Amino acid sequence: MPSITKEEANSLGLIISYGGGGGGWEGSNYINFYQDFMCANHSPDYNNYIEVMVTYYTDNEAVEQFRWFIKQGKNYTDREEDLIGFWSGEKEGTISYHYEFSERSEYADLKFVYTKKYFDGRGFTSIKHTYVALVNDHYWVTAEASYQEGTNACNLEGIAPVLLNLYLSRIPNSTVRVPVNASVDVSGAGSTSGTGLSQEAVKRMKDTNEKLKGLGEKWGGFMVIKTPKGEVVRVVNSNPDYSGGGSVLGWKAKYYGNKALDTFIDQVANYLPKPLGLFKDYFKADKEVNVFSDDEMVKKTAKDLHVDERSASLYNGMSDIENREKAMSPYKNAVPSNIGTKPIEIALNSMGVAIKKTLAQDYRWEFEKTAEIAIRYKKAGMKYREVIRNTIEGMSDTTMGMHRVNMLDRNSKGDFKSQEARVRFYINKLFEEGVI
Repeated sequence: MPSITKEEANSLGLIISYGGGGGGWEGSNYINFYQDFMCANHSPDYNNYIEVMVTYYTDNEAVEQFRWFIKQGKNYTDREEDLIGFWSGEKEGTISYHYEFSERSEYADLKFVYTKKYFDGRGFTSIKHTYVALVNDHYWVTAEASYQEGTNACNLEGIAPVLLNLYLSRIPNSTVRVPVNASVDVSGAGSTSGTGLSQEAVKRMKDTNEKLKGLGEKWGGFMVIKTPKGEVVRVVNSNPDYSGGGSVLGWKAKYYGNKALDTFIDQVANYLPKPLGLFKDYFKADKEVNVFSDDEMVKKTAKDLHVDERSASLYNGMSDIENREKAMSPYKNAVPSNIGTKPIEIALNSMGVAIKKTLAQDYRWEFEKTAEIAIRYKKAGMKYREVIRNTIEGMSDTTMGMHRVNMLDRNSKGDFKSQEARVRFYINKLFEEGVI
């Protein structure tokens, strides 16, 4: 499968933060590979990234994906709604949704701009720009740039189509390329200090680095790594008494501290009586329930799987994969682990993450498909009960036989193994959010 090398990423001012793939097993209709990229001098306070993914389908699902993306893109319309305070119940500002969509015969792109403004001057704008391409009716290739406005250390939105074209150029017999804005300076040249940042953003970055150094001193140390785009501060945790606070940095401390605890449990399990050691994954899961709140678990899943928080929330609520992994863990842990088995373990773990990521994104796809149909019936003047009934029937007719729906049926828990139950759940969410 196509991929981008570390050197190619570095030449664009990026680092490869993650990579993996899935599919290809017996009965599977696809195999995929993806890589996540971040600016070399990115701020750890913001989850700004580019994700590039290529999926090869043995059937016509790549064509279906492309058609669905175009249909969705055409249906999106700008809107603005009141921002109601959770505690006050009063209007505290506005939320706006803006979409820009364009298409050609073999590629398309959708830009989504989400702006939240409070009357007291607070607020932010997040942007998600997705580029997609269909190659030879079997390759579905995407590049998604996601960032918060004013916080980028490089031009993620301009670099995304460059990365997509690198993938496209490495697919056999591919002639598809997406346009790259000639005015885009992907190297960041001409910006302050060659970082691609404004004066204000450079100051914020320096402040963030100083905060990281201070955090490192509390934990036990820090390293400053020189990159072509500036300095990157890496915190070294050697102080077990530090627990972090309620800030973004505090949450990161909790997240990475939890990973360190997982490693510690793995080590301790080797010295426990055999029956107890085999159940170490249950101890890990129980620990996470006590360490993270529900909202933090969503953030954790989003970070683990490299998906957005909507996908992570739906995955946490409906997926049965984690329960199955726990149930199988005693048998898996009974197999001796050594240097020889490590490459196999790493490969299997990578495939597992890719499957979970695909499942989370498929929940999001099914949710949005439900929203599209439900909103259409709501605008037609139907009552809530009629909207539910017709949306369930519409989803069944529209998605019948789709591989991704079969995957959701097999890997969901309890009642959510039925698409009807999932659709009812999605409609409840849409009702709670005031969409229908």
